[in-house]
Amino acid sequence: MKISTIASHSSLQILLGAKKEGLETRLYVSPKRKPFYSSIPVVDELVVTEKMSAILNDDGIVVPHGSFVAYLGLEAIENARARFFGNKRFLKWETTFELQDRALDRAGIPRVEAVEPENVKPDELYFVRIEGPRGGSGHFIARGSELEERLGGISQPCRVERFVPGVYLYVHFFYSPILERLELLGVDERVLIADGNARWPMKPLPYTIVGNRAVVLRESLLPQLYDYGKAFAEAMGELEPPGVIGPFALHFAYDGSFKAVGIASRIDGGSNADHWYSELYWGERLSMGQRIARELRLAGEEDRLEEVVT
Repeated sequence: MKISTIASHSSLQILLGAKKEGLETRLYVSPKRKPFYSSIPVVDELVVTEKMSAILNDDGIVVPHGSFVAYLGLEAIENARARFFGNKRFLKWETTFELQDRALDRAGIPRVEAVEPENVKPDELYFVRIEGPRGGSGHFIARGSELEERLGGISQPCRVERFVPGVYLYVHFFYSPILERLELLGVDERVLIADGNARWPMKPLPYTIVGNRAVVLRESLLPQLYDYGKAFAEAMGELEPPGVIGPFALHFAYDGSFKAVGIASRIDGGSNADHWYSELYWGERLSMGQRIARELRLAGEEDRLEEVVT
């Protein structure tokens, strides 16, 4: 069995996980990134190309990540000849506010309050979020009195949300059709360029994500998050059959209660951090990349591969 992906986002852990499970790997990479990726022994086959769309005809099993929609487009992915790990129709659910809200509401997961611009109060803080998975690029915090001017310079779809002055947590799940169980595999927080405002407060810095830190939550919070993950997986089974296959993430603001700010409908970049919750399920530490590969290996051994690919 050969695992294929695009050189970006979480491809390193996908490849490493595949090799740990005894699978072959293929990586599609642009010429400018070839020197780095060609130096990595876990890459069995390197396909150097300017057109990442070549992966749509791959004869292995393609593992999508957060760069796929940007590189390939939803329509091309859904019509691809290649076999994708997971439900490839689920990928679109993170791309618009409307679909994210629909999924979260069906699951009964509370959301951060969206505010119409005409209802903004001058002295209150708001978080403006640009639509789609963007790694935080373009997001900003502003007082209501500043919003009209700043919103005027934005051409992409965006949403004004009431700012939650708490902790922002990104929770990583894996649903296994083979084992018929949901696993909570990690929690992270994002390292932002804006974190530098504490050291250089002269000019507001952007909210672009540059990395991730693993977070070990108070154990008393885990059952509620697991319940949210289970409710979400059940909701997606109704909204986009066959529902969730493999990894997804729920993104929360926490100020004493959890309020969802978004979802990831594939392996989330925050799973690149070093999480240990997988040991609770497997007795060993698995990255999300290795967990994907293990699901594929188990499915292959039981002749049930069609249950985990589309």
